[in-house]
Amino acid sequence: MTELEQRVASYHSSAQINDSIWADFGALTDSIPFLKAHRDWVEKNSFGFGDRAFHYMWYLILRDDVLRRPHPKLLEIGVYKGQVISLWALIANQLRSSVQITAISPFKSSKPWFTRNRLLNRAAQMIVRRYRDDVRSANLYNDEDYLDCIHRIFRQFQIPEANLSVVPGYSQDKHVYQQLSESWFDVIYIDGGHRYEQVASDLAMYSQRVTAGGYLVLDDASCGQPGSKFWKGHRSVSRAADDWGNPGFTNVLNVGHNRVYQRS
Repeated sequence: MTELEQRVASYHSSAQINDSIWADFGALTDSIPFLKAHRDWVEKNSFGFGDRAFHYMWYLILRDDVLRRPHPKLLEIGVYKGQVISLWALIANQLRSSVQITAISPFKSSKPWFTRNRLLNRAAQMIVRRYRDDVRSANLYNDEDYLDCIHRIFRQFQIPEANLSVVPGYSQDKHVYQQLSESWFDVIYIDGGHRYEQVASDLAMYSQRVTAGGYLVLDDASCGQPGSKFWKGHRSVSRAADDWGNPGFTNVLNVGHNRVYQRS
């Protein structure tokens, strides 16, 4: 039995187990030099968010299952500067394997207009108050060349980009989904728009593209999960996850605010 199988077999969502996994996975990340080096660089250069524990989570999923499959395919929705997609490629390289990676992202700032102005008129202030939950859950990123950031982190760790495909746009856009509507993925990581409607749409559409036995991992979705050591994410994302109800999937593991579902 692999470590992943052991973890899944013994898992249930309790405060003790969730806190223990989060702490253990953070320490295990630091015990593997290339994982530690990658996460250290990400933190030092502000190239991503999330927890150190997630590096070992991805290592476990890829090492013990996904990379054992023929021609594994992985999809990330919401890429930012490339932390996760470069980590996937790095793990595959280190384990002398390969993956085909697809990345959906606008690759530009998604700041709403009212965050770009320091002086808001009264009408704008009313809008901000009315939609404060949407503002809190928005990806308020600065204007940068995000594609160049991705190239930079791949170069930093000497990872070839030949097996990387980028799809510019938003995951809910019809033309974006149509490009992938006939594709299947062994892993789909959803970390795109954080408004309830966006998350619900991503779950409904892209869960259909996960292979049998494959994984759907949802970021920022643990507000309803017990535990006290980790940040639990956004209420909007967590509510969308609860309302989705993971039909055809089992919530096999939670690592901090990342929830790991496996398709039956």
